[in-house]
Amino acid sequence: MEMVNGTELGMPEDLGGGGGMPGMGGGGGMPGMGGGGGMPGMGGGGGMPGMGGGGGMPGMGGGGGMPGMEGGQIDMISPDIQWIYDLAWYGEAKRGHEICEEHPPKLSSDGIWEKVIMNNTGLKVWQYRLPNLEVNILLVFLFWQVFNILFKKLGLSVPKFASMMLAGLVLNVILTISGDNSTIQEILFPKNRIDVSGCLGSFGFMIFWFLKGVKMDVKRIFKSEAKARVTGVASVTLPILVGLVLYRFKSSANRPLATRDYDTMLLMESLTSFSGIARLLRDLGMNHSSIGRVALSAALVSDIVGLLFMLLTIPVLSPSRVDGVAIIIEIIFFIVIAFTVVRPVMFKVIKRKREGRPIDDKYIYGILVLLCLACMFWGDLGQLPALGAFFLGLSIPNGPPIGSALVERLESFNFGIILPLFLSAAMLRVDISSWKNSLTFFSNDERKFAVASLVLLIFLLKLSVSVLVPYLYKMPLRDSIVLSLIMSHKGIIELSFYLFSFGLEFISRDVFSVLVLFIVLNSVIVPMTIGFLYDPSKQFICYQKRNLATMKNSGELKTLVCIHRPDHISSMINLLEASYQSEESPLTCYVLHLVELQGQDVPTMISHKVQKLGVGTSKKYSENVILSFEHFHRYVCSSISIDTFTCIANPNHMQDDICWLALDKAVTLIILPFHRTWSLDRTSIVSDVEMIRFLNLNVLKQAPCSVGILIERHLINKKQESQQNLKVCVLFVGGKDDREALAFGKRMARQETVTLTVLRLMASGKSKEASGWDQMLDTVELRELMRSNDSSIVKEEASTIYLEQEIVDGADTSMLLRSMAFDYDLFVVGRTCGENHEATSGIENWCEFEELGVIGDFLASPDFPSKTSVLVVQQQRTVANY
Repeated sequence: MEMVNGTELGMPEDLGGGGGMPGMGGGGGMPGMGGGGGMPGMGGGGGMPGMGGGGGMPGMGGGGGMPGMEGGQIDMISPDIQWIYDLAWYGEAKRGHEICEEHPPKLSSDGIWEKVIMNNTGLKVWQYRLPNLEVNILLVFLFWQVFNILFKKLGLSVPKFASMMLAGLVLNVILTISGDNSTIQEILFPKNRIDVSGCLGSFGFMIFWFLKGVKMDVKRIFKSEAKARVTGVASVTLPILVGLVLYRFKSSANRPLATRDYDTMLLMESLTSFSGIARLLRDLGMNHSSIGRVALSAALVSDIVGLLFMLLTIPVLSPSRVDGVAIIIEIIFFIVIAFTVVRPVMFKVIKRKREGRPIDDKYIYGILVLLCLACMFWGDLGQLPALGAFFLGLSIPNGPPIGSALVERLESFNFGIILPLFLSAAMLRVDISSWKNSLTFFSNDERKFAVASLVLLIFLLKLSVSVLVPYLYKMPLRDSIVLSLIMSHKGIIELSFYLFSFGLEFISRDVFSVLVLFIVLNSVIVPMTIGFLYDPSKQFICYQKRNLATMKNSGELKTLVCIHRPDHISSMINLLEASYQSEESPLTCYVLHLVELQGQDVPTMISHKVQKLGVGTSKKYSENVILSFEHFHRYVCSSISIDTFTCIANPNHMQDDICWLALDKAVTLIILPFHRTWSLDRTSIVSDVEMIRFLNLNVLKQAPCSVGILIERHLINKKQESQQNLKVCVLFVGGKDDREALAFGKRMARQETVTLTVLRLMASGKSKEASGWDQMLDTVELRELMRSNDSSIVKEEASTIYLEQEIVDGADTSMLLRSMAFDYDLFVVGRTCGENHEATSGIENWCEFEELGVIGDFLASPDFPSKTSVLVVQQQRTVANY
């Protein structure tokens, strides 16, 4: 007789779908056992007959020792009672065919005292459950991190799930080679012991599905493009229909696969999981690209269609139609309760929460209790328990404050530590020897060959239809192929369904092993192919020159202003007001409010029309931005055209949304705020957000137009202060970025309230004659400002002053800039101003922020004596050729 906990997993070779030993019930105890879970006749304490509350043998005191023992000391251990001694230390003991289990079991050793007290007869440290679990976690973590780092170093686009599966596969190979009675087997998975790591991994998988439900926005189905909806539906229905037709045409005598096996594989291979696709795109960095957005929408539609098919197959796979219909009714009842009871309660919790305060822990714990109950309910129905977690997650409002709090607290630890245990436990159930001949056309095993053929057929069908539909909707062929590969990806979701089906004996171990082989191959080869076909550096290629230097004086200037924080609003408005605009040379401003994506999987771009603001706004977090720019448009500068957007995205990929909007709107200049924020008196730094800095660097690398970074430490527009003109200084050394800065300064000088000074820094003793193409372009740009090469002559015309200054090295430049620090309200410099020039020799090594360049970094330094604002400009880097 055996007594084990039915809720925990057994050894890999004995596991069933529910995770327990064959024949186990819900409680997993012996027939006739009481609540304590002991032998028949045991009391609530779970000890032997006649035992007291302490749970010891007759005659034992409160310490629970053996007869004749005091204070934990051992006088004598008889062979007849050795099994009870084992019980005290193993947590389980065996006598004949009986196994007793101590509740609660002893999780860890007493350290060195155990050896001293027990005369060196205690257990080894890994034979306790907690150290055994820690060893498994550490080993799995090391293996999957090794694979993950290796793929990154090789430049291969392989998602993290594939690394986790390969880690489990390595463990499987090690245990297979070492043998059943090896030391490795005893340390990692001792026989006749409960698989604690597998049980914990299963719980981690439930949390994974729950969080995917929390982050999913079902309303996106109705907002998705037609090509995404059609692709999602076709990629599921066509393989299912073709598979059913082929199966029905074959006679029952010639079918190598049973109907239940075939239907299970056909359904699972035809599905496209939104959760798996979202994680794949996140690992590949494509979730903010245009292909990624279409793939997420198509996968969401496919997931919903697949769930409907799954519900329809329940009566077919059930022992009787009545039971199947009853299960469907119970599932519908669960979903209705989740969305009509749980979801409204969550909204009431949100309303009761104080503004700016996090969600109380009691609500988080309550949701976790509901998660466990939901999984138990679906498990009792004979369905995958993770589906209960998924539907419960759908009923939780995504985003802040509840959805984001759940994701923030659970996702990182679960994904990095607990979830890999589930994947490794699943790979341990694979029979590697069954992989032989499963991929060859000369296989002797007709069953395995049929499984391989079915998987390949469905993969080719999904690939074909996912290429054809987007291509008919005018998507480029290369993008259509990449989208079809994304839709054909298989991973953890499919693996979990096959593991559940294997546990319920819907599929045999050989079939399960072959299916897992194809999942591993798919999860490694498909992402690598996507990485080969998809080049993210080319997604923002511009075929036109979009910069200020090549723009006509009468041309329209289109700018994209980015806002992160409320204190960025006034600085951007002041810069726009100081810029020149007229009917002949209009100024169009696109305002993009950047919000960090929290508790969601899908990035969102919201377009606000300022004229329609009074009708209703989308989110409270954008109201300040919209209202501020609406006020500026209506009452300050009505000649500027303003269009406002809100971008809710992952900080690591916000640059994609910025560049896509700039490319779509044909923007000439992107203006970004600096990552540092100063106090009201502009003397001290109050915030330094590294995320904004990395975002600025990424935008500079891939922007399809010119980019400016604004460091505001002084009011750029002084109209409200006094009648004095705004004093702007452009520092010019030479190069395309300096020419871009000069072009922006000349545009500002067309304002009557702006006085422009152009200061050209020249190397002392060098010839002033143009000697290269860049120098000739510099001379052309400065020609209208220069009247003579004599640096002593100053020309003042139309509020523009041109100055030349010879310098010896960076020290001269530093002294010059410090001497004029309080003379100007705004410095405009090129990002590469002074690069590889005498003007920065000796000070380039002190540059702290490479995005500002050497001189820009010096002007924005806290050590610079004045509080003058700085605009650092970078000209459009690349223009693609036709």
